[in-house]
Amino acid sequence: MGLLSWERARRRRVLIPSLAALICCVLLTVGWDKARWRDRHIGYFPRPVGYGAIVARFGQPCNDDANAVWMTWREADTGHYQTFRFHRLLGGMGTEVVSDKGGASTRLDNDVKGHIIDNDKQEWVRHGIWGYNCRFIAGTTTWSLHAWGAAIDVSSAYEHVGHDHSHVNWHHAGTWRNHGWNWGKEFGDSMHFEAGEY
Repeated sequence: MGLLSWERARRRRVLIPSLAALICCVLLTVGWDKARWRDRHIGYFPRPVGYGAIVARFGQPCNDDANAVWMTWREADTGHYQTFRFHRLLGGMGTEVVSDKGGASTRLDNDVKGHIIDNDKQEWVRHGIWGYNCRFIAGTTTWSLHAWGAAIDVSSAYEHVGHDHSHVNWHHAGTWRNHGWNWGKEFGDSMHFEAGEY
């Protein structure tokens, strides 16, 4: 084998795996695995309103189901992956693109996340993504919906509490609303999306 033929063969051995890796990356970033993802709408329920209805649906604050399921979401501005926990009724059911984590619905980690990524809104999911936290609403003795794992804060570094406008989350707020979530912008908390309300 001549030097030129050997060089071509070496380039092919390097180029083919590199191209395969690049194609895989493109398929995973152009939409959310468009070949397999489907919006499922499994396990949805009407949003509970008021403390009694929230307890009837999710149980007591800080119970084991409140942090039973987890998901990881990439923060577009930092590239870091944030893992947070939430109530098993709001996700964790296995689908084509979500591993089965013992959850009871497709609501958050398949449907909301899938829509945001599939509709090219992922760039507006910025750093500061939080879920379950056994705590009161700041400055009160009223349980936060985070204590039930029924609230998610998104882009908290950009969406400051006390303002009735949104810097980034307005780009994907419609997706949350279309899947039964209440947006905290109405009460000056634009980072906050909740699956119940007081």
